Amino acid sequence: MTDLTSFCGALNIDEAAARRVLESERGAADRAAPWYVLLLLGFGAWITALIMIAFVAVLLHFIFDLDEPGLGSAAIGAVMFVCGLFIQAKTTQSVFAEQFAIALVAAGAGIAAGSIGFEFESWWSAAVGAAALTAIDIWRGRYAQQQFLLAALAVGLTVAGLSDEMVTHRVDIVALTLPIGAFLYLRPPARDMRPTATVLLLTLPTYALLMDSLYSPAYGGAGWPARAIALATVLVLAWRRGRAPAARALNLREIVVALIAAVVCLLLPPGGSAALVILMLAFVLGHWPLAIVGLLLEVYFVPRFYDDLALSLLTKSWILLAVGAALLAGYAVSRRSGAAPS
Repeated sequence: MTDLTSFCGALNIDEAAARRVLESERGAADRAAPWYVLLLLGFGAWITALIMIAFVAVLLHFIFDLDEPGLGSAAIGAVMFVCGLFIQAKTTQSVFAEQFAIALVAAGAGIAAGSIGFEFESWWSAAVGAAALTAIDIWRGRYAQQQFLLAALAVGLTVAGLSDEMVTHRVDIVALTLPIGAFLYLRPPARDMRPTATVLLLTLPTYALLMDSLYSPAYGGAGWPARAIALATVLVLAWRRGRAPAARALNLREIVVALIAAVVCLLLPPGGSAALVILMLAFVLGHWPLAIVGLLLEVYFVPRFYDDLALSLLTKSWILLAVGAALLAGYAVSRRSGAAPS
């Protein structure tokens, strides 16, 4: 068997070009691995990272006699975070290494932020630490999955701080994440922050899911400011849709959709209103994943709305009948508007 140099010399072929072609073909073959192989590699990477984290925890407990997290474990978490970033900087086209590094970065951030929170006995200090690590990851901007995990950690710790201190109208404060997330989607900055924007959009509905119901008296005010924030966001999105370059003007269809969305926002609990914002944003952007997420959230919140209302069965039935009639009217207007000649 001849080598590449002799082969290229015999046929008068540029050896450097031949090597580039062979390397690109090899890389394409690696990237074309079956999805189940990639899934197994990613799963194995996360399991490996979790085993490493457990080993570090056992090492700290039995050798260094650290029963509670503190600055020492925070330093270890920071080292894990940096090591994960270093692996990512040196990794090319290796699913196992990429997923292992993502797990290492996420675990390191969690250990560092949690340890800072234990040391200072404050959710807020943990949230600040997590936010700082998230900012570093956004600045690097390599993996959307990793940014989503870190942003979720920072936002989750912030919401936990609000809940721990029993802040008045905390649901309404959490609702402020809706317009911020929508803005980051509509006006994306130079650094890709869509994973963080997705976390912000999902914060209020996730909070509602975890608390099961936002009609509990502990929340106070039944979340009307949160509904108002969702309503304002929906109306702005509808206005933004009307001003899109492809749209000539805010026609009757957009007006009807905006009005119906406004009515539904006022009726639904804050989590359902937040899901409606996600649906409206998906409509404006033509973003199918957001549309699916918003629809699934509404499938949960609408029945919860019906169960939680402190009204008679007849009154709840009339409300749902009115909403259904409004939706049918909106559908009819949309069909007529779409069928009209332009």
